Amino acid sequence: MNNFLINKTCFHINSGLASGKNYGRFFLILFFMLIFFGHAEHSYSQAKFILNVTGGYSQPVGNFRNSIGINDTASADWPYLMRTGYNLDLTGKLTMNKEATIKLVFNLGYNGFKNWGDLNTAVPVEKDGGGATETQTVQFLPDVSIIVLSLGGQYDFNPKTSVNPFVGLDFTANFFGGNFGSNPSSNFPKNNLKSETRFGLQLGGGVDFNCNDYIGVICGMKYNFANLIGKGDYQSDATSTQIVLNDDAGGRNISYLQIYAGVSFYIGNVLK
Repeated sequence: MNNFLINKTCFHINSGLASGKNYGRFFLILFFMLIFFGHAEHSYSQAKFILNVTGGYSQPVGNFRNSIGINDTASADWPYLMRTGYNLDLTGKLTMNKEATIKLVFNLGYNGFKNWGDLNTAVPVEKDGGGATETQTVQFLPDVSIIVLSLGGQYDFNPKTSVNPFVGLDFTANFFGGNFGSNPSSNFPKNNLKSETRFGLQLGGGVDFNCNDYIGVICGMKYNFANLIGKGDYQSDATSTQIVLNDDAGGRNISYLQIYAGVSFYIGNVLK
């Protein structure tokens, strides 16, 4: 009976992910599922290696999240005018003990952030020819991307059963990129974010739902501190068309929250 319920649950979770609607309701459903199925009697084999393929929503917070003002013409502030984002991750987990409670975790992830809003810009007056400009309003379209490589650990609370909550801590290397354009693009010079590398930490937790011994559904949350180490490094060699992070100005912190869900693949068996 428990196998039937869990398999049916996994089907409904996948359907919910496909719709991409109402994260709050989705995680509330998962909470109640954890209550009802947390003491399932069926025991699954303990995988030696787990591969997670996930995606979801990324929310910039703190200094990283700001609305666009009509006069935000200082390029030093542009990397911090983010509103919303998304994430894609490929995560490998290697079981380190026979109880399968401790795992070594390595991850490759991508986070894309963006914003949009009206911005005043100086446009040359073509008829004049003397360098005169006039102010026009464009739709400003800044975006910042972060490629994340991480290595860390995870603790599983209930690895032998159908519902396995976990928590984790990872050390991250964060590779920044992005560009700052407009619509219409003819009235605003497009600038690129200078490639930068920063180091940080991410804290997370979630639940892995075993559908069977080979596949499951995972969901969770991560909080990322992306620039704890390396603020201001290698910014002085930027060209005139590049925008730098300027994270050493006022001690700016780049942090964001990830909400994700996806599929787990279980490979091998600890006992073997």
